[in-house]
Amino acid sequence: MAEILALSIFILLLWILNQLSKRKIKFHYRNLTAIFLGILMGWALYSFLPKESYAELRHYIKSISNIYIRSLKFMIVPIVFISITHTLIHLDNNSNVGQKFGRIILYFVISVTCAAGIGLFMASMFNFDTIIDVSKISSENISQGYANRIESLSDASLGNVIYGFTQNIPTSIFDAFSKNNIIGTLIIALLIGSSIKRMKVKKAQEMSRVISAIDSAKLIVNSMTMTIIKLTPYGVLALMTMAVAEKGPSLFSDLAKFVSVSYLTMAVIIGMHLLVQFLNGVNPFKHFNNLIPALITGFSTQSSGATLPVTIDTLENRNGVDTETANIAASLGTTMGMNACGAMWPVFMIVLSVGVTNAMGGQMDLYSPSVLITMFISVVISSFGIAGLPGTASFAAITAMTIMGISAEVMGIVLTFVLSVDSLIDMGRTATNIFGVSSAATFISKIDGGMDMKIFNKENQ
Repeated sequence: MAEILALSIFILLLWILNQLSKRKIKFHYRNLTAIFLGILMGWALYSFLPKESYAELRHYIKSISNIYIRSLKFMIVPIVFISITHTLIHLDNNSNVGQKFGRIILYFVISVTCAAGIGLFMASMFNFDTIIDVSKISSENISQGYANRIESLSDASLGNVIYGFTQNIPTSIFDAFSKNNIIGTLIIALLIGSSIKRMKVKKAQEMSRVISAIDSAKLIVNSMTMTIIKLTPYGVLALMTMAVAEKGPSLFSDLAKFVSVSYLTMAVIIGMHLLVQFLNGVNPFKHFNNLIPALITGFSTQSSGATLPVTIDTLENRNGVDTETANIAASLGTTMGMNACGAMWPVFMIVLSVGVTNAMGGQMDLYSPSVLITMFISVVISSFGIAGLPGTASFAAITAMTIMGISAEVMGIVLTFVLSVDSLIDMGRTATNIFGVSSAATFISKIDGGMDMKIFNKENQ
């Protein structure tokens, strides 16, 4: 009976979101409402519904989130491939896409370095090197389990990291597409798009048919994307309901200091990007407001890859970023330039690791020039090639810590410490990653003169 009542209430909440849509309530308000309702629903399920009843109810709720998440992931390859190819074949002769890629990647490297610096400052100010009580956690079996798992991840040396990145180069078009290999898809799109652009000079009639087909495909993909984006409030409701129902109050209370400092650090990183926009002549408050749909989606899905369709749509249709820059930056941003997952989080893990190492009798001076230089280099290296999926920030951190020479046992202790709140922090990390990537696209588009300020300044629905 309790299970049927809970399911009925969940269906009622879906109906309420549908009614808000019919009444033309602004999209980001509907998403915020979905987060609020999801928290309330999840808390009620955790507090009042027996665990055995929730185990069955969870499948119904997860079906809604599955439809949404899988639909978003389904669109990743078509969007990247069609958008990049379409952009290349319509470039004018004065456009230099190579320079565009270079500027975006340079922005990523600089922003990751700055975010790492912010992370180090915050971790130091709040004494993260003393936050872990080794006497309580180092002897736990789960720590050794994580140490064994880390050792099984293989070598994370600089050479191996570079080699691993080259593994993204596809050996088959279909293999890249089927595995949602963003880097591989980008390479294929660049090759095909640049080839069509060259050939349309020599074979104008033949290429005109190809270009017409790609133009039509772009319209179809855009329409499909918009259809899926409309599902966002329902997906957000389901995702938040499950997140709270499965963790309960511990989602918000465990390791409160660590969680609070993590979110405070992410706020400072976002503030850094807002300052850059201000200095570049872009209204920072409007910039933030325009990006809300992508931020909320990223927060809920914990996946910049799954949020890619929303990110590109938000950049183009709300922030006025030109199509070329929006597609390149957002696509690259699903695997590099992540300010939270690729910069802040590895730095936090390194500071925690140094504290544990010293508490266990080691001697490691975090603030010595050699250690600091190694840390920043390792963080920048580990920030490239991250998969835009939930939980992969820990693998970036493991890579950075391995380059730093942190032992597997210490890494196991640190990961055990943060395990219970990783999911909660990952929500904020994903939103921060997306904001940084979107800010890069906006910055580059503005300085290149491609940003449509009429779209940027319009009142969004």
